[in-house]
Amino acid sequence: MRHRVKLSSAAKKKGWLRFAFFMILLTLVIFAAGFVTFAQKVDNMRPPLNVAKADGIVVWTGKGGGRLETGAELLRKNKGERLLISGVNEKTSLEAIKELVILPNARAECCIDLDYKAEDTIGNARETASWARALGYEHIILVTSSYHMPRAEIEIGAAAGRIKITAYPAVNPDNTKWYSDGARFKRLFQEYGKLLLSYLRSPATKESTGAPLLENIPSESKTPR
Repeated sequence: MRHRVKLSSAAKKKGWLRFAFFMILLTLVIFAAGFVTFAQKVDNMRPPLNVAKADGIVVWTGKGGGRLETGAELLRKNKGERLLISGVNEKTSLEAIKELVILPNARAECCIDLDYKAEDTIGNARETASWARALGYEHIILVTSSYHMPRAEIEIGAAAGRIKITAYPAVNPDNTKWYSDGARFKRLFQEYGKLLLSYLRSPATKESTGAPLLENIPSESKTPR
């Protein structure tokens, strides 16, 4: 009788181990599928062909060339009243910024705001929200890297509420795919992990953030050649 009880306990333990293994495997599969979906989505992002005029334009600094030039070009085309550059190095002056962008000097002097406080994405979102509220802006164009856009949506939604955002992603210039470039794969994998943490920390929804940030962004297949 005792022998049967021991066998029963061993069988239960084995069953729990199988269940735990199955759940771990399922979690890994879901994580991997989510990463592939994320990587494919950001690799296929393209700037909108026709950008509607907004109240202001915001550039988040970081990896990915051409952001400042893109923001300045949108300002030059009167797509927004003012340009905020968020996350500027404390040693970088407005004069240094003016040397990097093509803008009339008077326009640069009057209409470019520099944010030196933000040190990360959460800071970018907080300073962007404060800037928009101070100026009474309800619609901004956001310029940042394509892989940064999904997390930017969550953080701005948490900081600014129902502000409307038009996403203008800075795309990979050489069109290198995530699965063929080790450095890009690593960068996207790290960003995906940060994105999941942002979901856990600030589970924003469409109702709380207003217009979805990634809505109506042309994908590679829809972009005319």
